[in-house]
Amino acid sequence: MFRTYYSEYQSEWLRVINELNVDVIERIYERIKNSTKNNQQIFVLGNGGSAASASHWACDFGKGVNVDGVKRLRIFSLTDQVPLMTAYGNDIHYADIFVEQLKNLLNPGDIVIGLSVSGNSENVIRAFQYAKDTGAQVISLVGEKEGRMKGLSDIALVIPSSDYGIVEDVHMYVNHVISQYIRKENEKANIRGMMI
Repeated sequence: MFRTYYSEYQSEWLRVINELNVDVIERIYERIKNSTKNNQQIFVLGNGGSAASASHWACDFGKGVNVDGVKRLRIFSLTDQVPLMTAYGNDIHYADIFVEQLKNLLNPGDIVIGLSVSGNSENVIRAFQYAKDTGAQVISLVGEKEGRMKGLSDIALVIPSSDYGIVEDVHMYVNHVISQYIRKENEKANIRGMMI
C-alpha cells in the first residue's frame, strides 16, 4: 500500500512540475533579483507549512545567495516574529497578524510574497490588500483553487494541484530554483569584479 501511494505521489509531483508556468517563475525571479537595484524590501508570509516555507525562503534568499562584493537582498519572513504574531492575534485578531507587521515596515515599491494552498488565507489577503493600497508589489504562489489571493496579485503562480503536500513542495522548489540561480549569478558577478 505504501509503495502504491509513493508512486502515485511521485507521478503527481512530476506532472505538476512539468505543468508549471516557467514564464511566471521567471517573472518572480526578475522581481526578486531587481529588488537590490531598486532598494526594495521583500516580505514573505504564509500559514502552517507555508509559514515554515516562508521562513525557509527568507533563509535561502537572505543568506544562501550571498557572495562577497555583491549587494544583498533585504528579505524577511513575517512568520518569524512569534511574540509579535501572538500579541496581534490575541489583542486584535489572527487575521491581522501580517498586516499589522507590514504597517511598521512596508514602503511603496516593496515586494510582498504570499504562499498558500487554498489562496484564501484571510491574514494573507488582508496583508495583500494593504500592500496594494501602499503601492507595493504583490506575488502569490497558490494551489489550483487560486482563491482571492490571485486576484490581488501582480504576479500569481498557480500550482496545478490541490494536494497540500504537492503545493508546498512546489513552494520550496521555486524557492530553490530561483535562489540557487541568483547565487550562481552572484558568483559570476564577483569573479568579473575581481578581474577588473
